[in-house]
Amino acid sequence: MDYVVDARVLNVNTYCMETSDPSHLDPNAWVTAGYEMFQEGGVSAVRVDPLAKRLGITRGSFYWHFENRDALLRALLDRWVESETERVIEENEQGGGTAADRLRRLLRACASEDGRLEMSVREWAAGDADARDIVRRVDDTRIAYMAKLACEAGAPKRDAEARARIAYVAWLGFYTGIAPATTEQRISDMDQLHRMMLSS
Repeated sequence: MDYVVDARVLNVNTYCMETSDPSHLDPNAWVTAGYEMFQEGGVSAVRVDPLAKRLGITRGSFYWHFENRDALLRALLDRWVESETERVIEENEQGGGTAADRLRRLLRACASEDGRLEMSVREWAAGDADARDIVRRVDDTRIAYMAKLACEAGAPKRDAEARARIAYVAWLGFYTGIAPATTEQRISDMDQLHRMMLSS
């Protein structure tokens, strides 16, 4: 007797087998844990075995969701773009106020960070072409957003992008250690940059 397998039943059964295994975490759980490890120790700290141990499961479970470590690292870059650029811009816009208010709030928020995550990403990008391309696109997006706010706030259009770029480089410079500054000093300097960006 020939047996016909109903594809719908097969799909349901496969789904049940996969989800009934507690080791099959959602890929987002791996990305979240990996992102935490990256924040703590940079890209070199993100390894499959320590990550699996942190999640309390076997390393074999990792390969249900990611082809290899590089695939996870790409997902971490996506998370960085979303959390440190897209979400920051969205929340700054939702905060309301004039363009000058939004620009000042953005600059102050950036100056309040300790910079470890930002520098870790850039150290990674120095030796990885894919990461470098993403960082460049993020830089372009951030500078364009700052220039847009400056222009809307009354800065001369011909100068807005250059001023935004200078302010952005100054912000990154805080984290290089060349000119150490406290959070209060960084915020004060950003307030000065804010005034310079909007001067006529």
